[in-house]
Amino acid sequence: MSDVVETKNIQITSDNIFEIINNRRSIRKFTEKPITDDVLEKILGAGIRAPFAAQLYSIVYTRDPEKMKKLKIGTYSSTQLLMIFFVDFRKIEMIINQRNYNYDYDDGMLLWLGLQDASLVAENLILASEAYGLGSVLLGTAPLQADLIAEVFNIPSRVFPVVGLCLGYPDTSFETDVRPRYPLKYTAFEDSYADLSEQEIQECMKSMDKGYITQGYYIKLQAKVPLKKGKDPIGYDKYSWSEHQSRKYSQGSWKKEPLLAILKRHGFNLD
Repeated sequence: MSDVVETKNIQITSDNIFEIINNRRSIRKFTEKPITDDVLEKILGAGIRAPFAAQLYSIVYTRDPEKMKKLKIGTYSSTQLLMIFFVDFRKIEMIINQRNYNYDYDDGMLLWLGLQDASLVAENLILASEAYGLGSVLLGTAPLQADLIAEVFNIPSRVFPVVGLCLGYPDTSFETDVRPRYPLKYTAFEDSYADLSEQEIQECMKSMDKGYITQGYYIKLQAKVPLKKGKDPIGYDKYSWSEHQSRKYSQGSWKKEPLLAILKRHGFNLD
């Protein structure tokens, strides 16, 4: 018999939690249906039940379209609610001070733990949102816009954005597919890391590329990373996941200022 967790609006079983996980996909177009305070409280409550190192995170959210427009993190226009997940040193330092201690720790290690905390909370919240019929898409460039995010949301020093999340009820007129993944045998290794052969790397590429091309993923989004030099020899019909990733990470930083410099400006000691 399946274990059952009941809430006001939904019944989650140990069977359908796997269905929620396996069918989750990014949603980039939402209906105008609002997210009620009751649903928001439920998904936030599920988010903060994630495992943690020291609760080194905070979440700031908004329903305000004007605030969303000010942020240059790729927020989709139909988003009903935008969340930003932050690494938060400020709270733990205030707790330390309340105990009459002074903070003295490696900021690099604490930042690493904070990234874990914020990421786990975000994943919990995404799955809880799916259970309530919501859709979401992550916005990974939030750290590069830390200055603007700090201005819009009054973020103090030593609190830093990790990732953004657009939320809303999916617009079913805009079809999306479950994206492929690397074959499991090339991702999870028992007892020892397995350095993949050239043939195995090609199998990883094939499993991803075939799925993305078959789904017409980049055609639908009209999203290609332009080449900085020369004419682009690849059309959308053959533009694949591995080509997209290779272009993203082989042509220099996305922003002139490195992320390390932005972190230092926001109060993190990473020398």
